[in-house]
Amino acid sequence: MRGMKPFKYGCVVGSDFFCARPLLQSRLTEYVKDGQNVVLVGERRMGKTSLVFAAHKTLRGYRMLYVDLLNIRTVSDFCNRVATAAAQMGKKESFGSRAMRFLSRLRPTLSIDPDNGMPVVSVDARTAEDPRSMADVISLVERFAREEKMFVVFDEFQEVKKLEACDQVLALLRSRIQLLQDTCFVFSGSVRSDMVAIFTDPSSAFYKSALTLEVANIPDEDFIPFLIRRFASGNRVADRPFVERILEFTNRTTGDVQQLCAAVWSTTEDGRRLSEKDIADALQDVFAAEGGQFEFQTAKLTRYQMKTLVALAKWGGEKVYSADFLQHAEVPSTATLTKALKRLVDDRLIYCYQKRYAFFNPFLRAWLVSRGF
Repeated sequence: MRGMKPFKYGCVVGSDFFCARPLLQSRLTEYVKDGQNVVLVGERRMGKTSLVFAAHKTLRGYRMLYVDLLNIRTVSDFCNRVATAAAQMGKKESFGSRAMRFLSRLRPTLSIDPDNGMPVVSVDARTAEDPRSMADVISLVERFAREEKMFVVFDEFQEVKKLEACDQVLALLRSRIQLLQDTCFVFSGSVRSDMVAIFTDPSSAFYKSALTLEVANIPDEDFIPFLIRRFASGNRVADRPFVERILEFTNRTTGDVQQLCAAVWSTTEDGRRLSEKDIADALQDVFAAEGGQFEFQTAKLTRYQMKTLVALAKWGGEKVYSADFLQHAEVPSTATLTKALKRLVDDRLIYCYQKRYAFFNPFLRAWLVSRGF
C-alpha cells in the first residue's frame, strides 16, 4: 500500500520535505537580527520562499509579515496584500481590528476567506489608487514593527515594476522603509532582470538599499543524499547515478527536481529499484498534466518564435547568434532572431542569464523535443 508521497512542490515546504541550506539560513537570520535589508535573488522554483519560512522558524520571538505580491496590477492591489497580511499576523482580534481602524481613511472592508478562514482586507480602490495612499499601509507596518520584533517579506517584489506608477511607488516605499532601521525587509524575486534593475540601477530609488543573497542550486553533496533518503521513505531505491540524472535534466532547480521525483514515485511500485526508464515514464505523466498548458503557450507564437523555441530546446541556448544555431532554427536573420528571443523572454518561456538562454520550465523543453517539432 502506498504511503504519503515523499516529495512536495509548488508550495512552501518544511519539515522532512525541506532540504536544509544551513549557510543561507544562517546568513538570512543574522540579517534579520541586525535589521539589515536583504534581496533574495534566484530563478523561479529555487526554494526562496521555503528558505524564508525555514529561517523564521529559527528566529524565536520574531513575527514575520509575509506579503505575496504575485500578479498585482494596481496600487490598490498592493495595499490590499499588505493590509491582509497585517490582519493575518495575529490569531486574535488585535492585528485584524487594529488594521481596520488604522486604515479607516482608505475605507477598508473585512471579509473571511472561505477556503482557510483567514481575514481578508480590501480597501476602496478609488481612494487607494493614488500611490500616496500606500503611505497608510506602510504606516501600519511601521506601527506594528515598533511594538514587536518582526521582519517583513515582500515576495515576488519584481511585480512592482508592472505598476503604472512604478517609480513613484518605489520612491515612497524607500523613503518610509529607510526610517525603520531596526526592522529587516526581505525582498524576494524570481525575475532576475527586474530585481537587478530595481536594486542595482543608479536611477532606481532602491539603488544599493539592500544586501544581495543569492539563492542558487543546492550543493550536490547535500541534495543527492536528501533525495535518496526521500525516495527510501517512499519505499523506492534510488542510487546516486539515478538522482544525478534527475538533477541534470532539471538543471538542479529545486522545485522542478521535486516535481520530477514526485512523478517518478507516483508512476512506480513499492520496493522498486529506480532506473533511467522510470524517468521517461514519469515525464509522460508530467506531459499529461501540463501538456494543455504547453499547447496554449506555444499556440500564441509566430512561426519564427516557435522555430527559435524549438531550436533552443534541441540545441541549447549558449551560442544563439552562431551560424549553426541560425541554421538549426531556420531563422533568416539575426534581427528576426533577436525579436523572437525578446518575445519568448517577455512571455516568461525563457530567460537569459550570463549570456545563456534557458527554459523557465524544463518540462516544456522536454515536451517540445518529444513532440518532434
